[in-house]
Amino acid sequence: MKRLIAIVSLFFFIQSANSQARQDVLCYIAKYKDIALEEMVRCRIPASVTLAQGLHESSFGKSKLSCEANNHFGIKCKGEWDGKKFYQNDDEPNECFRVYEQAEDSYADHSDFLITRSRYAGLFDLPITDYKAWAHGLKSSGYATNPKYAEILIKTIEDYNLTDFDQQGLAMIDEHEKLMAWPLEIEQPLLANKKAEPVGVTTNAVTTTTASTQTIADTKKEEKNLKAANKIFAPATSGANQKEITVNGVKVIKAQGSVDPLTIAFDYQIQYAQVLALNDMNEGDHFKDGENIFLQSKKGRGAETNYTVLAGESMHDISQKTGVKMKDLYQKNLMVMNDQPVAGESLALQEKRVKAPHTIAYSDFLKSLANNTAKPVSTEATNTILIKKSDVQQTKQYTVGPTDTLYSIAKRFNTSVQQLCVINNLQSADLQPGQTLVIGK
Repeated sequence: MKRLIAIVSLFFFIQSANSQARQDVLCYIAKYKDIALEEMVRCRIPASVTLAQGLHESSFGKSKLSCEANNHFGIKCKGEWDGKKFYQNDDEPNECFRVYEQAEDSYADHSDFLITRSRYAGLFDLPITDYKAWAHGLKSSGYATNPKYAEILIKTIEDYNLTDFDQQGLAMIDEHEKLMAWPLEIEQPLLANKKAEPVGVTTNAVTTTTASTQTIADTKKEEKNLKAANKIFAPATSGANQKEITVNGVKVIKAQGSVDPLTIAFDYQIQYAQVLALNDMNEGDHFKDGENIFLQSKKGRGAETNYTVLAGESMHDISQKTGVKMKDLYQKNLMVMNDQPVAGESLALQEKRVKAPHTIAYSDFLKSLANNTAKPVSTEATNTILIKKSDVQQTKQYTVGPTDTLYSIAKRFNTSVQQLCVINNLQSADLQPGQTLVIGK
């Protein structure tokens, strides 16, 4: 009888432990699913795979590394890491792991880690819904030493139906691309002195040529052909022979004129999404003449302690100058995302400030450029913003016509609907004839 009671007690203990573990997993998924979805939209990494890795690597948020270092993916310091460090035994005794201020930073760095290292480049040629191929690809690329790593990820994804998030992520990507899509025309290189016809290219689900709308299958085939052509021919305006320099210890080249990131992707055999991520850019953005183009991931800290803001400089300009990731600039300086610093303010590049600098809203910043004003934009600022004519590049104002839509305006000025909404503080897509919009640079 005692033995029976012991067996029954053990059974219920195991059942209770399993139930608690499952509840912990579900809590983890609920807490971090939105971040995984954001990273799927930003970097095209399946949300199911990201969540499965986070669950496994962090022991569903219970590991010492995730609790004390906010490191959910077991990413080690490596040579380029200059942030805080955490040491614990792993494959070797007392190994160095990265420390993040918050778990969200760990998720973002995990995505950046994958898109900026060549050994993982093959992953991004896999279907975004093929979680099994991604799991095996991560293992074969050397992400983990556990021989059963792929099987662990696959089982986690299937046990908790994480593929549901991939479907949700696909819908978000589709919506994102509808907002930001417009045709990009690229001229293929010369072949036997014969000029090829222009081909419409985009990373979006639907590609538009000058004459017709293509199917998704046509788009994928076209992109594959362009990638193959790029391996054989050097683009007519190739920048791949430019001298590489370093900024904040990171490889960069200088933009010669206005440069499309797609050109850099072709020239340097880097994925288009990766070029955008490395340079804190959105689809449709272009590099300005003389701007730094980063070929490696920017750092979380700067080489200098502080940076003094010049007239007309945006946070993106400062990030490109200093080699510090834009999200880290905002975090270190306690600034609201999209706000811009006032000229003369000193931004922290290494340690977090105690108090935020004087800032203005992004819409006011762009309006000041568009209006070419020389008066203070912020009455609270101790330093005035003096806008020079040379600071005003392609920023302009546009009066909405009777048949205009946000999409048609974005297409006309080679920007995006999302950017127009942010710049002009628009709460909806409804426009009124005669309304004035600021068009971003």
